Formats: sequence, C-alpha cells, structure tokens
Amino acid sequence: MCVLVCCIGCSRQQPRHVIGVSQCSDDIWREKQNAEMRMETYLQEGIELRFAAAYDSDERQVQQIDSLLKTGIDLLIVAPNQVQTISPAIDRAYDSGIPVIVFERKTNSKKYTAFISADNYEMGHVMGEHIASQLKGQGRVLEIMGLKGSSPAIDRHKGFADALSQYPGIQLVATLQGDWTEQSGYQAVKQWLDSKSAETAAPIDFVFGQNDRMAMGARRAAANSSLFTLHSSLYCGIDGLPGEGGGIQLVRDSLL
Repeated sequence: MCVLVCCIGCSRQQPRHVIGVSQCSDDIWREKQNAEMRMETYLQEGIELRFAAAYDSDERQVQQIDSLLKTGIDLLIVAPNQVQTISPAIDRAYDSGIPVIVFERKTNSKKYTAFISADNYEMGHVMGEHIASQLKGQGRVLEIMGLKGSSPAIDRHKGFADALSQYPGIQLVATLQGDWTEQSGYQAVKQWLDSKSAETAAPIDFVFGQNDRMAMGARRAAANSSLFTLHSSLYCGIDGLPGEGGGIQLVRDSLL
C-alpha cells in the first residue's frame, strides 16, 4: 500500500488541455507573446503549451499546424504569416472540431472561433497624424512596410496613407518593402539610396518603419547619406516593447 501511494503521488499529472501555438516568426515580439502565454499557464493548472515558429515561411507554418493537429491538441492559437496562404491549414483544424484563435494577423478564412488583435489600421493612422503634427503639415516622408501580404503591413499602410492624404504639404516619397526585421529595413533604405529614384530626391524629413526594428535598420542605412541628417531626419516605429533594445528604450535614448 505504501509503495502504491508513493507511485501515485510521484506520477506526473497529465495536462487537462493541450494548446498548440503557431507563430509566423521568431523574434523579440514573438518571444514577448510566448512569455506572456507561459506566465498565464502558471495560474492555470493542467495546461500544456506546444510552440512552433515558422520563421516567415508559409509552407513551414502549414506543415507545423498540421503536425500540431496530429499530436493531439485541444486548441489552436495561430498568427498567420500571410492573409491567404495559411487559410487551408486553419480550415482543416477548425473542420476537425478544434477551436481556433487567430491572433494579431488576419486570415481570409471565416473558419475560426475567435479573433484577437489590435487595430492595425488605427496604428498606421495615428502614426500618420503624429508625423504630420511633428512636421507641421510640411515635409517629405519615407515608409517601410512589413512582410508583403501580411495583414498588419496592409492595414498599417492604409491607415498611414489615409492620414497623410489630409495634409497636401506632406509628400510620401516612397513606400519600401521590408519583412519586419531590422536588416530588411536597412536593406530597403540602402537599395532605395542606390536607385535612380533617389538620385534627384530632396532630403527626407521623417522615416516611418511599420515596426521599431525596421525603423532602426533604416536609421543605420541612412547614417552616411546626405538625404538624411542626424539632426533633422526623424524616425518612428510601432511596437514599443520594454526591455533592452525595445522601442521604449529607443525612444528614451532619442533614437526613435
């Protein structure tokens, strides 16, 4: 009897619920989200999280979602890499009877249980209004978009462009393509500076990166260009993460 009691007491408790989390990428923003989800499991007994990161690959995310389904999960949380390409995998999860929470990024499928996100259109619109206010309605602006085809990039651009359209004295000189990483912001600005379109361009007053990392990449690329000056060219981004290297510190250090 004593041995039986010890074995029962020492056996590992099986989780009541297994949650699969399909992240479209793996970066400081995703790490923050994952950490907050892990923190919540400490307050809820019997929850197991299974994470997968697609590293911005549509094909990999589809495979990872299907793999999570095969392992046996009770709930799928997914941030789709792009609007259209991940939808079939999400549909398969939903059709199999598993509740699906789509978060942060949209899908063109209607097969999900809940959608959780901030208003990316409003983010872009607020940044447009902020820049217009800082420039007093006159100036030249450069935009760097996030991953092509992702809903935050699409919605932030729409909001930003709509806001600037109310200020005829502000010119959106170019909208460059990034992929949310700092290096992509650097490469986008560097390639633009090397292009013919920048040869006759006037100085840029403000750079809007659709996230903080791309804004910082743009700042590095522009450091030695006559079109940007450290004293007059301004940079802004979206996210404002806490901690070392996060947007809050970058603003405090007057880099953004």
